[in-house]
Amino acid sequence: MAVRTVVIEDHEPFRRALCALLHGLPEVVVVAEAADGDDAIRQATALQPDVVTLDIGLPTISGLAVASALRVAAPHAKILLVTNEWSSDVIDEAFRRGIHGYVYKPHVRRDVARAFDAIVGGAQFVGRLERIARGDALALHRHDVLFYSSDEVFVSAFSQFIDSALRQDCAVIALVTEPHFERLRRNLQRSHVDLDHAIREGLYVPVKIHELLSKVMVDGTPDPTRFKHAAGEAVAEAARRAGGHHRRVVGCGEGAPVLWANGEVDAAIQLEHLWDDVARSQPMDLQCAYPMTARDESAHSVKRLCAAHTVVEIR
Repeated sequence: MAVRTVVIEDHEPFRRALCALLHGLPEVVVVAEAADGDDAIRQATALQPDVVTLDIGLPTISGLAVASALRVAAPHAKILLVTNEWSSDVIDEAFRRGIHGYVYKPHVRRDVARAFDAIVGGAQFVGRLERIARGDALALHRHDVLFYSSDEVFVSAFSQFIDSALRQDCAVIALVTEPHFERLRRNLQRSHVDLDHAIREGLYVPVKIHELLSKVMVDGTPDPTRFKHAAGEAVAEAARRAGGHHRRVVGCGEGAPVLWANGEVDAAIQLEHLWDDVARSQPMDLQCAYPMTARDESAHSVKRLCAAHTVVEIR
C-alpha cells in the first residue's frame, strides 16, 4: 500500500533532493510539496497524507506551529521532522506538539528510510541531539538503541538487522540471551537465513553475555583494557571472516541491557561507550535493545543512555 507523503521544505534544492530520495523508497509516493507553513496546512488538509516531512524554519508560520495545526488538520498523518535544528529544547517541544520522528538534515540519506519504516509502523525515531551538539554525529559508525514493547518486536527488529547484514556479506557479532537466540534462529529460518551455516563460516558469532561480562567486569565496572582485549579479539576474527571488499562487521546485543536490568546503570552506560571505542577503531555498526521498562529508570539516567547512541527507536 502506498505511503502518501507531503514534503514541507522552503529550501528548493534540498526539497528536490529529499523528494528524489523519497521516490526511491518502496511504496512511498510524494503527493505534494509545500514551501511555507500556510500552503503546508492547506495541502495536508486537502490530501490527508500518511506522512508529512516538516522543516522547522519555514516562512509565514514556524514548523512548530505547523506541527500543532497538522494534528487537527490531518490527525492520522505521521509527522517526520527533517531539519538542521538540533536544540534539544526545540525538538522536545516538537514532540510535545505531536511529531513522530526526527532526522538531522546532514543524516537524511542515511536515516530517512529507517525513519519512515519506524513511524509508519507506529514507532518513534529520534536522531540523537547530544551527539550532534558535541560534534561526533557524523562518525563513521552507527550505534542505535531500540526500546521494545514485546519479545515479538525485539525478535523482528534483530532478525531484520541480522538478515540485512548477512545479505551484505557482513559478519555479525551477537550478544543475546539464550531464549532470544533460539527465537531469532527460528525467525531467521522462516526468512530462509541458514544461521547454522553462518555460524560454521564464522559470519555469525554468538557470544554468551555472562561469559563476556565475567571477563571484563572488575568490582562491578567494565574494565576498559579487559574489554578492549575481549571485544577487539572477537571483532578482528569476525572481520577476517567477513566477505565483501570492506570486510564489514556489525554487532547487536543485550550486554549492557543485562547490566541495566540488574540496576547497574553506570556500568551499562560505560559498556555502551566501550563498544563505541571498539567501533571507532574497527568501523562497525551497532544495534542495542532494551525492554520498554528500562525507561522507568530516572529521567537523567535514561537521557544519559540515549545520549550514548546515534538513534533512538521506540516501538
